[in-house]
Amino acid sequence: MAAKNFVTTGTLSEKQDLSNFISMISREETPFMSSIGKTSAKAIYHEWQTDDLLAPGSNAVAEGSTFSTVAGGQGEGGDRTRLGNYTQINSKTVQVSGTKRAVDQAGVADEYAYQLKKVGTEMRRDLELDLVHSFNSKNGSGTRTLGGYQAYVNDANLVVNAGETGAYTAPSTTGVGTAGVINRGSADANLNDIELSHVDDAMQAIYEAGGKATTLMTSPLNKRTLSAKAHATGNNTIRNVDDTGKIRQSIELFDSDFGEIRIVPNYIMGLTHNTVTATGATSNSANFSALVYDPSFFKVATLRPLQETEVGQQGDSTIGQIVEECTLAVSNPKGCGMIVGLGGS
Repeated sequence: MAAKNFVTTGTLSEKQDLSNFISMISREETPFMSSIGKTSAKAIYHEWQTDDLLAPGSNAVAEGSTFSTVAGGQGEGGDRTRLGNYTQINSKTVQVSGTKRAVDQAGVADEYAYQLKKVGTEMRRDLELDLVHSFNSKNGSGTRTLGGYQAYVNDANLVVNAGETGAYTAPSTTGVGTAGVINRGSADANLNDIELSHVDDAMQAIYEAGGKATTLMTSPLNKRTLSAKAHATGNNTIRNVDDTGKIRQSIELFDSDFGEIRIVPNYIMGLTHNTVTATGATSNSANFSALVYDPSFFKVATLRPLQETEVGQQGDSTIGQIVEECTLAVSNPKGCGMIVGLGGS
């Protein structure tokens, strides 16, 4: 009688070779948030003040002239401007059954702790999205929302791609962050490539307003387009080969007529987000804009820092919640600009 040949095929007793490691490919970084500062908020409406110098002008007076009086006891430059932004509550909840926490799982010591960490990372990305794309600050009867970068762009610092024929209107001529959105002027078919001249135009506008932009943040597609434009025939903006012999295809630092500016990709700005047409209709556009700004003018103001609360048991499940409440503070809107109407191939 022949001996039975035991092989792995078709048997049920083999232990599965499941690696004790979980790979997560999603991006976790938050480029805009990481580039700006932090501060504390003390109320749901966080306020601050801005001030400006008067425009240069003749200041000659006659010999022996008397002092001129200034109403209210302020300088001739006038009162400071008071700005503010509402805090926004961000929250996510996890629920894990008792059995799920008890079983031996590959790559996860405790499913509840793992899920809390995961949603905490997701919330940071959600906040990044709100900071670069959110339209306006409001405190209505429902959900309170913060005003993101768009809500503070001054009309004078808005650069519109020539491919767009419609009229754009920035949220506010005073930059108070209460009137919300870069209005789309025409259809997506008119969106076009970002150009090096757009960067110069935005930096010039900010320079003339008294600021100095040091960072341009945009989608990966728009950054690649800028690099290609810089390498195009006739452009001498960067060297193709550096001192080590490395071929450089990217543009990371653009030396413009108004100073150097870093070009930073932000994957979130390549995602589809809402814009509004001149008629009020919502339009979804990816790669739509580039932010041109001085990071020192921006801060995340936190009323309640990111914190986890174990709500308790619901039946056989453990429920936990992560909550954060914060807003965006823009110390002077004249220091930020925006290039819009982008999205070409």
